Amino acid sequence: MIKFRMYYDKDRETEWLNEMCAQGWAMTNFFAGFYSFDKCQPGEYIYQVDIQDTFGKVPNDYRELMKEMDVEIIQNWGYWIILRKKAADGEFELYTDTESLIEHYSKIRKMFKGVMVIELIAFLIEVFGAAIGGINIGWFFAGLILALILVFVNAIVKTTDKINALKEEQTGISVPEGRTFSPLI
Repeated sequence: MIKFRMYYDKDRETEWLNEMCAQGWAMTNFFAGFYSFDKCQPGEYIYQVDIQDTFGKVPNDYRELMKEMDVEIIQNWGYWIILRKKAADGEFELYTDTESLIEHYSKIRKMFKGVMVIELIAFLIEVFGAAIGGINIGWFFAGLILALILVFVNAIVKTTDKINALKEEQTGISVPEGRTFSPLI
């Protein structure tokens, strides 16, 4: 079975993959939003989604660590890595303490910011090209890029909210109400 989904929230993606497995569908492959599933025993696997520092490459030490934990690397897509472990082998959590979770979500936010800046540059180039060339389709693509930028701004805001909640949990000091940051910083 193949399903199409676009996730920018790794927690929601992890939840969905585990729900699919609970229904008897094991994720086996991913490409550009298309997830492939094979039949499995309901709940046979526990899935986790991780983010790496390197684009398109899983470091050897990471591979070794996963192998020691009896974790299978199912797919590496850009910075995303989809992992699974047999449920019979016990719990599967990658980040178990608040400090490592804060670091993890900070890495995700940094990645989103980088991609958003690239999209912003593409947007400005498209707008400039459409304005100079008078090509109407250029405005259409500028609109699509702007929509992507808004998706990344939303992802940055949500990730910042998670980081702030974790910091509050860690320190007991609540973060001030309202947004006090610029998504570009």
